[in-house]
Amino acid sequence: MSLTRRAFIQRMAQIGGYSAAFATMQALGLLPGAEASLLPQLPADFGKGKKIVILGAGIAGLVSAYELRKAGFDCTIIEARHRPGGRSWSVRNGTKVEFTDGTVQTCSWQNGGYLNPGPARIPSIHTHLLNYCRDLGVPLEVEVNTSRSALMQADVLNDGKPVQQRQVVHDTRGYLAELLSKAINQHTLDTELSKEDTTRLLDFLSSFGDLNDKSKYTGTTRAGFIVGPDAGLTKAVLHKPLGFHELLLSDFSFGEFYEEQIDWQATMFQPIGGMDRIPYGFARALPADMIQYDSPVTEITTGDSSVTVAYTQSGAPKTLTADFCICTMPISVLSQTKNNFSPETQKAFTSIPLTALYKIGWESPRFWETENNIYGGISFLSSDMVNLVWYPTDKLFSPTGVVVAGFGTERQDIGGTILGGSATLKPTPFGALPTMQAKFDVSRAAVEKLHPGRGHLLAKPIYVSWAKIPYSIGCFANIFLPGTESAYAQLDKPQGRTYFAGDYLSYLVGWQEGALLSAHHAIERIAKQIRT
Repeated sequence: MSLTRRAFIQRMAQIGGYSAAFATMQALGLLPGAEASLLPQLPADFGKGKKIVILGAGIAGLVSAYELRKAGFDCTIIEARHRPGGRSWSVRNGTKVEFTDGTVQTCSWQNGGYLNPGPARIPSIHTHLLNYCRDLGVPLEVEVNTSRSALMQADVLNDGKPVQQRQVVHDTRGYLAELLSKAINQHTLDTELSKEDTTRLLDFLSSFGDLNDKSKYTGTTRAGFIVGPDAGLTKAVLHKPLGFHELLLSDFSFGEFYEEQIDWQATMFQPIGGMDRIPYGFARALPADMIQYDSPVTEITTGDSSVTVAYTQSGAPKTLTADFCICTMPISVLSQTKNNFSPETQKAFTSIPLTALYKIGWESPRFWETENNIYGGISFLSSDMVNLVWYPTDKLFSPTGVVVAGFGTERQDIGGTILGGSATLKPTPFGALPTMQAKFDVSRAAVEKLHPGRGHLLAKPIYVSWAKIPYSIGCFANIFLPGTESAYAQLDKPQGRTYFAGDYLSYLVGWQEGALLSAHHAIERIAKQIRT
């Protein structure tokens, strides 16, 4: 039986998760590149006399208003929160993190420390977002996404003691190069390679794996030293190679290939001071009264010639009628909002479940810098609880920083139900922990396992669970799950004069670039409707 490309991608997502799905789409050439934007070039008076209401001041809504205003449209953004950005949010000193169950955490970090609970890095290939940062005057800095000094830990390797990433990477390469060299020298590839190519490949493998003159891997300076190069008579001592069998048992492939995913390759960027600098940059570029904050939408009534939106502001009911609507509200919220959309569209809202993503950030002295020479990057653990620790890039060498100890999903896409949708989910071991304190405990334990004796230095934890954040009720949409194709296609259709936009209507789901490309797509279709 033949598979459509989308069905194939969905199966890859089932097998290998979102990274596998993204990698498959990239290999098939399906992810948008720099030339993929559908944003039309509109004259400054194109939208004169036309009013547009935009629901949500996340990246998709802000980009919509920014571009449509330049084309002469009268824009109003209605935003449920007291701030712009949606998931493009930074938690810092004074921030209140409120959950739908009434739980409230207040951040009290000092020295400008912050946590980006949603997007935390910008790939260099996300050129449209980078261009907006340039236009808005949002200063960026390099985000260190990987460090060879970062650690990897598995109970079956090195008696469970963490080792540097450089050891894992280069010992693995050395062993693989040795194995392939043996196969070539034993003439097992003679039918595949010419004599000249055999020689060239052996030379390459010798360099790739740093093999000795007998094509054996015995260690490499690339993996680091027990005793480093020094002056006088002190000689450098290399790390003894890790056991190949133990490396295979440890299955470090996730950490080893983390930086190879196209969206995570160097160079990556972050706004100086937090990701929310981008939405605040958009807000500053718009008229002060264009965004109506603290205004949850209560009803959307769309028709062939206009759209009416009912909402509350400071508890008072209000309505706004416009020629068009760009709705960027999360589908988890739309499913609970009164509307007159078609039954097919209402069903689509609950047919694409949202991930229950979480992050835990701690304020801490920067012991990873002073003791481990780790400056940014991510350490990995073989654990089904907390499997990574992410070190801050900002303010290197300063006294304290915010370290992320725990970043992942609290449900898996393999059982149970969520939001009444057709896709199935079940708790992960981390998600099944009964209390916030229990989550903090395993988070601290992960740091202690990587950095023995330092877990007690972690202080003032902040836990953000997107499934419990009001007006989000989830993080990014699982558009690659089986059964979501028809829902995705349905939401790409306008409902009367209402157009949907957001990262969930892009193949860069979960990225700000996807949200803004979706906004461009909505603008392109509105322009087309006006012209016809």
